[in-house]
Amino acid sequence: MTERTGTELSPVRLQELLLEYPALDDFLAGLANELSDQLADLDVTGASFTVVRPRRQMLHAGSHPGFPSAGTGQHGAGPASGVLATGLPVVVRHLDGESRRPETLTVSPGEDVAAFASVPVPVQVPFAGPCGAVFTVYSDRPGAFGPEAVRSVERAAAESATMLALALRLDAQTHRADNLQAALESRTVVDLAAGIIMAQNNCSQQSAVDILRSVSNSRNVKVRDVAAGVVAVVSDRVSTHFEE
Repeated sequence: MTERTGTELSPVRLQELLLEYPALDDFLAGLANELSDQLADLDVTGASFTVVRPRRQMLHAGSHPGFPSAGTGQHGAGPASGVLATGLPVVVRHLDGESRRPETLTVSPGEDVAAFASVPVPVQVPFAGPCGAVFTVYSDRPGAFGPEAVRSVERAAAESATMLALALRLDAQTHRADNLQAALESRTVVDLAAGIIMAQNNCSQQSAVDILRSVSNSRNVKVRDVAAGVVAVVSDRVSTHFEE
């Protein structure tokens, strides 16, 4: 039986991280830092997560400055993208000049990275839609991350998958709530402006909305911004902010 290397994070500690860092990027950075420390016996000197969410930008977060950008390189290429595409680990044990091509790995100047291993995180988040996550560890020792070490990294990624899935679910709910609130506020200010225009011009609601859209098109600004200007002229005491 394979001997454990002390890479486990307790469920309690994972819960503490989620409570301590409610924002997804902060949680990922905190989790990467904890796992980096847990895997120190494998010559890990840093770690990062790369997360893909539906209709949103790819997210990177790492335990050290520079590591967050080491997941995909330029133009979306790189080890994390390869893992997301194939579901298989990507391991480079000797990161020489050829391997440092921008499309392969991008790290900040001064970051001493001699080897890395990227593995998939088995997350399943039905509420959030199709998601993908990659856990990458880095070492300043050439030749790091042999087969046993990679298996330990994969175990660490698997053990964090449930809490990462919960973090993604919470992030999706927060994003949806923020979008709904923004839509409500936008609709409210447009309705207020339409009412003002209706009163000033003795016209229908549709005509008032058409006036707002016409001004929006002619000035190349959003309808909401035009509406906010109309409301501001009448009164600066009108609020469209919805309290939680």
